[in-house]
Amino acid sequence: MGLVTAHTRLKEPGAPSVPLFRNGRSPGRLAPVILAFAVPPAAVAVFDDRLGLRLVMASLVIVISVAAIVAVVRSRTMAAGVVRFHNSSHSLWLRPPVIPSLAVVVLLIVLLLPAVAQGAVELFGLDTMPSGLVRRVPYVLAAFSLVSLVVMLWRLRLAPGIEMTPTGIHGVRGVGAVHWRWDEVGDVTVEPGRVARLALAHAGGSPVLAVPALLLGSDPRQAAALLQFFRDNPEDRVVLAEGGAAALRRVREVTALR
Repeated sequence: MGLVTAHTRLKEPGAPSVPLFRNGRSPGRLAPVILAFAVPPAAVAVFDDRLGLRLVMASLVIVISVAAIVAVVRSRTMAAGVVRFHNSSHSLWLRPPVIPSLAVVVLLIVLLLPAVAQGAVELFGLDTMPSGLVRRVPYVLAAFSLVSLVVMLWRLRLAPGIEMTPTGIHGVRGVGAVHWRWDEVGDVTVEPGRVARLALAHAGGSPVLAVPALLLGSDPRQAAALLQFFRDNPEDRVVLAEGGAAALRRVREVTALR
């Protein structure tokens, strides 16, 4: 039992419709642009005579290459009309796949390589460029990596995605702790951006959370339609206890009659 990917055609809340991507193109297209930044350090790593500098530049090439791969992996999570839910839960639990998060962890670990390379340069006295920037940037990247890993570990205290139960909703790792009864769920809309985001407001007006597609694992427009349906139709919430497949089937049946 695990993630199930479904393609839905639910009418999203709000008009006019918000596009999933601002310009109709996935952010994954930026991968070649990211790779272009690897050209200068790659040239230094190949042609420069200073071994220490070549070592640091080679580590930067690895970092940039992994960043491009991660951009592609994460962008593939975002697709129009897709709903991903956990099939073994007794609820409708929209949650992202694990692979994109693991890819980020790999990138953060790889970010430590330049600091390791610079440390080796200093330890063994290898030839390098007499520049404070070249010496400091690897350690700045390492500090950023370690802080980011700590933040990711801290966020593990919350469940990923959004879980809808007969009594309320729960989530959202990476955005904020949500444990709201259905009568506490306020406006559910979709915000435009480079990638559309689910805008979820408390009935009291605050907080208002903007949940990116990557943290949902689903098209924010479809997630908004599902949340709005169960918020507005309390008589249908009992089906949420039967799992995601039954909940989606019920939404399709009811909306098809309208």
